[in-house]
Amino acid sequence: MFRSAGKLAMLILVSASFIPMHPDSVAADSPSAAYALPGSFAKVDHALQSVADDLVALRRDIHRHPEISGQEKRTAGLVAKRMRALGLKVRTGVGGHGVVAVLRGARPGPVVALRADMDAFTSTEPDPVEFRSENPGIRHGCGHDVHTMVAIGTATGLAAIRGELPGTVVFIFQPAEETASGARAMLADGVLDDPRPQAIFALHTAPLNVGQIGSQPGILLAGRDALVVRLGGTGDLRSAARKVSDILHGLTSIAPEQAVQAIVEDFVFVSAVRSSLVSASGQCMVSAFVTTTSDSLRAEARRSLDEGIAGLQVKDVTAEVDYRQRTIAGVLNDPDLERESRAPISAVVGSSGLVPMRGVLPGFSEDFGFFEDEVPGVMYWLGVSNPEKGTIGMPHSPGYVADDGAILVGARTMSAVLLDYLGSAD
Repeated sequence: MFRSAGKLAMLILVSASFIPMHPDSVAADSPSAAYALPGSFAKVDHALQSVADDLVALRRDIHRHPEISGQEKRTAGLVAKRMRALGLKVRTGVGGHGVVAVLRGARPGPVVALRADMDAFTSTEPDPVEFRSENPGIRHGCGHDVHTMVAIGTATGLAAIRGELPGTVVFIFQPAEETASGARAMLADGVLDDPRPQAIFALHTAPLNVGQIGSQPGILLAGRDALVVRLGGTGDLRSAARKVSDILHGLTSIAPEQAVQAIVEDFVFVSAVRSSLVSASGQCMVSAFVTTTSDSLRAEARRSLDEGIAGLQVKDVTAEVDYRQRTIAGVLNDPDLERESRAPISAVVGSSGLVPMRGVLPGFSEDFGFFEDEVPGVMYWLGVSNPEKGTIGMPHSPGYVADDGAILVGARTMSAVLLDYLGSAD
């Protein structure tokens, strides 16, 4: 999950950041108590229980050896080895170090995909777990090691019922999510081409408790634009840069501390405003990200920016705006897929384990939406906090800890969701 650069002072407000829907707002769409998982799920569950300790061990190994975006060679190698051992058809080097593994069921049916990201990020914060990172300055503080294990576990469970599985499951292990480049690179390499899924699912660690799954239709994470204002000329570039920064900050409609709190209204959030003087070219560049939940607000923010830059009054200084929309896609959950998946999720984690959510976290975004541009998809929140141990799983926070117990919860849940999708379309 990509977080805005810089310090977010309110990261400690993790539980309050996730706002459940009011019960009345979801009562009509609550999962049916009559729903039952298919009989084959018992075999899936047995297979998962048998490898639970192994998944934890592998997760800890990957956590000890984190790799930043574009350098996931070791992690990808471990993933490919596991997928081949399950008898899946494996393709490596997809969009960098991406791995694609295809599980074909013995019965005809649709194609569905599960995506997991693999990369870590640079961090100077200490890694607060006993199996801490052995690569200085790099750690899995976003949970991609857990995502990887959930996908491997799901593949293990579903491979155990290959003979009665209807359709095909494509497991996508993505590199470079933290730089928001991996999804596009995999798509450029044809990750969805053969076989082409009709739907795609994913999950992301969150500060919900272990055993809880957060689900939400519509916008889960807002897309993010990137902009650069290039200042040139013989005038006072530093003064001009300060004025541009003021213009950019003026576009924001929320307070900085709201960046890690779920906002239920539309918003504009401008972050990572930086200026740099490039002496060789005699230019000063001011860069920023713009996160917004609606096209109309984006257009309004862009108009305000252009008007502000046009009115910039600094003698002998010119200004040029380079504005790029959706450099990070965000996540837009398909309402029908999300609604239909609530029943199998509840069947796994119980009615209290399925947490209906609302709101968008301005300080975070994701590139999963680039896959959703191609096929309908849903991303869920996977609870990884453990109150008994006093650990909280807020991605990118200094004290982030993802409890090992979330791996089995995630694998059982995603197995149920995929089985339900394949069976419903059968």
